[in-house]
Amino acid sequence: MISFSVEPFRVVEDNFHLIKEHWEEVIKEHWEEAEQIARSLAPLWETYREAEKQKALICFVARKNNDVVGYAVFFFVADLHSRQTQVAFNDSVFLKKDCRKGGAGKAFLEYCDEELEKTGVQLILWQVKPMPDFSGALKAIGYKHFNTTYAREVRG
Repeated sequence: MISFSVEPFRVVEDNFHLIKEHWEEVIKEHWEEAEQIARSLAPLWETYREAEKQKALICFVARKNNDVVGYAVFFFVADLHSRQTQVAFNDSVFLKKDCRKGGAGKAFLEYCDEELEKTGVQLILWQVKPMPDFSGALKAIGYKHFNTTYAREVRG
């Protein structure tokens, strides 16, 4: 069984192998220069740590038999267009492939949602990549399509 909790960001940092697995899954699907981009993974750990110190970051962890098998990281920001609106903006979410079956992925999203509601935010934004596309699970728990972002690698 998979359990979920709010944990310090260092738990994600200490499980860099999951970050790398996530990065490679997303990058290899979408970029021609996947190998070069995959090698460029170098998180700004200090930025995450500082945001956590400022209470501007929350980290959710999924565990199976006490092993970390997933994470979701959110930043808290004020909406630049509506200063009264506090936003929880998803930076990243990952669940190991073998843990995505049986409703665990949806349960993780629901857990994050419930915990984020407790913080008092008015808007929760999730980033969904084309693969793996978990927008169906988000729609099932009440989310609506809100934005579409396109990316293009630029060589300068």
